[in-house]
Parts: sequence; C-alpha cells; structure tokens
Amino acid sequence: MRKIVSYLNDPDEDGGLWLPNIQRPFVWSEERIYRLFDPILRQYPISTLLIWKTKMGVRRRKFIDNFKEEHRRQLSTFKVPDDDKKKCLVLYGQQRLQSLYIGRRESYDGKEFFLDILR
Repeated sequence: MRKIVSYLNDPDEDGGLWLPNIQRPFVWSEERIYRLFDPILRQYPISTLLIWKTKMGVRRRKFIDNFKEEHRRQLSTFKVPDDDKKKCLVLYGQQRLQSLYIGRRESYDGKEFFLDILR
C-alpha cells in the first residue's frame, strides 16, 4: 500500500499515477475514509485497481494532497500539462487511492488525520 501511494503524482516513479479528466470528483466523506483503514489494519484486501498505462496526451490531473471541500468543485486547479511521456491513469480505484493519499498526508479539510487503534 505504501509503495503504490508513493507513485501518486510522481512522474519519476514509472510515469506516476494520475487521474484522467473523465474521473468524477473525490466524493468520499471523512467517515468513509476512516472506514477504509479498518480492513487495511486487519490486513484484509480492499479491492482492485484498474490502471491504464499510456504515452498518449490524455488530459489528466493530480491527486489532491491537502484536501479541502472546495476542491470538489475546482478540479481544474489540479490539471497537469498534456505530454507524450509514459504515465499510468487510474480508471478504477480513485476514491480508495485518494483516501490513502489523504491518510498519508494527514490532512482532510484542514483537520489532522489520525486513527484511534484502541477503538
């Protein structure tokens, strides 16, 4: 999990993982993000990803590192310039990957992210 999250927005890591512009905005709530981490901590699978590896000049955007509610309506802020370099586009799994990225960056709408493992 840690390894795949390190590929998000990183063109030096095998082209990086990006979101094609056809993807909807991130919609998971704060509670849904927390619920994703329960099966991870229990070492259960959390489903699969569908990745499109291409060199085509497909319009794409970054994963959001310090997520705020207004980002749901401002996706153009995260647009990446088109190019013909190798890249991997996430076609299925955006909500989970974005949630993991938020967890790694420890920020959701200005709140610090933490897990109460005793709960």
